[in-house]
Amino acid sequence: MFFVKKLFRLMAALAAMSIPLNAVHAETPAGFSNTTLKVTAEVGVLCEETQHGEFSAPLLIDTQVVGDQTFTPIADELVSCTKGVVFTVKVSSANGSALNQTCTSGGVSGMALKSASWPADVIPYIFTCAGDTNGSGNFTGAGFTSPRALGIGIKVLAADAQAALAHNDYSDTVTLTISY
Repeated sequence: MFFVKKLFRLMAALAAMSIPLNAVHAETPAGFSNTTLKVTAEVGVLCEETQHGEFSAPLLIDTQVVGDQTFTPIADELVSCTKGVVFTVKVSSANGSALNQTCTSGGVSGMALKSASWPADVIPYIFTCAGDTNGSGNFTGAGFTSPRALGIGIKVLAADAQAALAHNDYSDTVTLTISY
């Protein structure tokens, strides 16, 4: 008899478990619904000078050299910009006629070195930014951990060097304006 009771209980348990599962389902609690959120972001656009460019002082212009004379900086001008930001550099000369000219690898003319003691004595020169992306004066930011070198330089044409009068006080103040 004990065995029959156990068998009967086992059969009852199996019968209870064989109820179709799709008949049992959970209902959505009252007051519950699905929703979506929209997340937007903006990456700030910023450029700043990372390193100030500098040329040796004084530049030694040789009147005996037959060709053009090119001077590279002892420290290039470095600019850090948000990655992908396109920026330009405008150049102005305090002593020349260049005013907010786009600096390219081809250079900006209208720059002038002027003698402090003989202000009528000037040496024209070309200011270059050889680091521009494609010769058009555009630079592309590579992020703040990867500053871009402008590739600044000065070129004095052979005729201008040969015509220069001997003074030791030629100078110019160059203003660079970064636009982005």
